Amino acid sequence: AESPGRSLRRKMAAGLPFLLIVVCAPSGAATRDGAESPATGSSSSRFLAPGKPMLTLEAADDMANAAVAEAKSNGYKDISVFVLNAAGGTIVSKTMLGCPPLPHKLAHAKAMLCISTHASSSRALRDKYVPDRTPQLLAMTIIGTHSQQPLAAVPGGLLCRDAAGNVVGAVGVSGASADEDERCA
Repeated sequence: AESPGRSLRRKMAAGLPFLLIVVCAPSGAATRDGAESPATGSSSSRFLAPGKPMLTLEAADDMANAAVAEAKSNGYKDISVFVLNAAGGTIVSKTMLGCPPLPHKLAHAKAMLCISTHASSSRALRDKYVPDRTPQLLAMTIIGTHSQQPLAAVPGGLLCRDAAGNVVGAVGVSGASADEDERCA
């Protein structure tokens, strides 16, 4: 009998359709008994929801408001801001009235890049891949777009972690210059 690995390689080489299922088990079980994690102490309870660390709506709204306030106070062009949760879902999206439509999509793609790769910032990921590994970055962007997860390796996206280092979300800003977007984020 043919091994599963050999069968998969044969089907791939022949261009035949196949189904690949990958099962990943967590390294540790999460507690659901309401016990407080070290990262969600009383000082951060407003910003992290109980249980698995995640941004609250209030924290995401504060982050978006801070980005808009930064753009206004520095006289930058109007911006768009996205705050995503750790799974890439939108918690808050705000766009200043004078911002054209494209920065709205770019802000989402900058935040999604950080979530999808756990890169500390969209600038850091760009600098990691350009110029030596540009084709790999292009392939990641194409695959992301095809899977409804747009990615933009342009400054303005920042990954958010809690005190324990868990990824809790990301912020993406676009509309001003790349450096200004990153400052607002």
